[in-house]
Amino acid sequence: MVASRELFGVLADAQRVTVVSAPAGRTPRSVRTAHASLISDIRDFLSGRTPPAPPGEAEPLLEPLSESELRVLRYLPTNLPVPEIATELVVSVNTIRTHTRHMYVKLGVHTRARAVDRARELGLLAPTPRRR
Repeated sequence: MVASRELFGVLADAQRVTVVSAPAGRTPRSVRTAHASLISDIRDFLSGRTPPAPPGEAEPLLEPLSESELRVLRYLPTNLPVPEIATELVVSVNTIRTHTRHMYVKLGVHTRARAVDRARELGLLAPTPRRR
């Protein structure tokens, strides 16, 4: 991941981060950014947490989700109860449950929260905003 000859220093504050990188014997260069995601990833790394895999790096699905399953999937992060999702999509509660069950199998999960996480890993849902 990091060459043994490279020196990496990370200085972070609330508004920006400075990444200092230099091969042995060379002058370090700095890059400044205000990109919140980068700052958050660096803080996670420094605290020992492993960041989630970016979209496209997660293990792909063996069978793609159907259009109906994708429509239901988009409602899972909202925490609406199944009857309300059914009302929104103008289908029966049993149809929502069937699509959800098929989604769980295809995503390899057993819970709604894990289905949302897995869909985000696969890029099927937008990433969640980080909370502080």
